Amino acid sequence: MRTISVLIAAFRARRWLGDCLDAVFAQPLPAGWRLQVLLGVDGCDDTLDYIGTAPYPALQKVHLRRNRGTYVTFNTLMQYAEGDLIARFDADDVMLDGYLRRHIEAQEEGADLTFSWSVYTDEDLRPTSSIPALPDYRPESGHLRKGSHGQFVAKRHVWERLGGFRAWPCGADTEFLIRAEVAGFRKAVLEEFLYLRRTHRGSLTAHPETNYESNTRMRLQNLTIQYREEYKAGMRSVAVESEVEPSAILLRPEAVAIPTSPYACPVP
Repeated sequence: MRTISVLIAAFRARRWLGDCLDAVFAQPLPAGWRLQVLLGVDGCDDTLDYIGTAPYPALQKVHLRRNRGTYVTFNTLMQYAEGDLIARFDADDVMLDGYLRRHIEAQEEGADLTFSWSVYTDEDLRPTSSIPALPDYRPESGHLRKGSHGQFVAKRHVWERLGGFRAWPCGADTEFLIRAEVAGFRKAVLEEFLYLRRTHRGSLTAHPETNYESNTRMRLQNLTIQYREEYKAGMRSVAVESEVEPSAILLRPEAVAIPTSPYACPVP
């Protein structure tokens, strides 16, 4: 029996997690495969309170006692991942029927990393051509006919070779995939609309501190361009030391009530 591990990082995600988890646990898998779902609560008591009521006994919940950001959360979750395949997925997005099955099939055909087309939606999951993060971009009915850097599935040996994400506030998935390309891993894009990309003002790509016009993102984009050339020239290793949160704990199924911390983050 082989395993696909779905890693989900959640900060201010109370409003979205029900849709996300419902869709993940409803995914049909090919014969011989089992599902592991790891949810990392990134220092947010409001989200932690919510997942205590999640109706999924198989959901594995990892609590980071302080907010470290999306990419440190994913690195931390990798410590608990059992999968032959690792799926990186966002708490505000929704898998459509067949998402995991199609990625598994593409991986079994020889790909090391797989991506799919997606559909932009508003907060209520209605397809939209209005994208807060990209005001000049108007995809017809929200349909994006390209593989997204944000959501992908990778074989375990990809993570082991690259060492995980850089501990950046944004853009670390793009940098990770550049390292994967330089390392020679095989990519495949599934030309099917397999998940919904919920757009809202609190997402990393739309938030004032990390959107495409922010100083933070522009600085990291420039650094990514520099690193790409250094990777290609062999001046910088594609393997990085994976930064994780040492305070993280894997919660027992009955562990619901957690003392309030100074990192509480009620939904604004």
